[in-house]
Amino acid sequence: MIDINYICKKHKLTILEKTILEFIVQNIQNKKKISIRNVALENFTSTSVIYKCMNKIGYSSYSNFIYFLKINNNSLISKNCSLEENESFKKAVILLKKNKDKLFMFTSTGIANNISSYMNERLALSGIRSISNSHIQLLENYFSKDIILITLSQSGETESVIDILKIATKNKIKSLSFIGKKDTTIEKLSDISLISTNDIFFADVITIFEEILKRI
Repeated sequence: MIDINYICKKHKLTILEKTILEFIVQNIQNKKKISIRNVALENFTSTSVIYKCMNKIGYSSYSNFIYFLKINNNSLISKNCSLEENESFKKAVILLKKNKDKLFMFTSTGIANNISSYMNERLALSGIRSISNSHIQLLENYFSKDIILITLSQSGETESVIDILKIATKNKIKSLSFIGKKDTTIEKLSDISLISTNDIFFADVITIFEEILKRI
């Protein structure tokens, strides 16, 4: 589940908005069905306030947020195995755990920049050095031993990401990629790939990244 305190701080939510989020998350965890009208009624507020809260934290609708919360832990992998059984997930956990003293560099473009920025901040809060800008000079041989590259690409064919991955591969820099499609160029270039073909790719990435952080 999401880190409510972090979300509240990042988006400067009010006390009421935090209460609304806590109410929704608790009910989802208890597997209860809750309509937006029910949430409004139980929290003595209006549906417009809830819509505004959803928009502040980056969701276009209440239903999208609910869907995000209901994502099963195995959403990036097959429905018949858990995260703990997924080799790519286990490798990702080991990669971060063993290299916490190194600099993690995030590479993405467009809307994915918002997600990589979130992930960058989460690492920083965990005391791990990271950067969300693509400084190609950091990938040169002199710095390569101190870098772990993390990329995001829903298509798996983002040109700028591919170019950076090629440099990383050439200089033997370990890479972890979050991708929205199978059998792509980015998957082939990456040491570890976590693939989600869900319609809400970016929400999926955040969910799985949070699960990785819990284990390091």
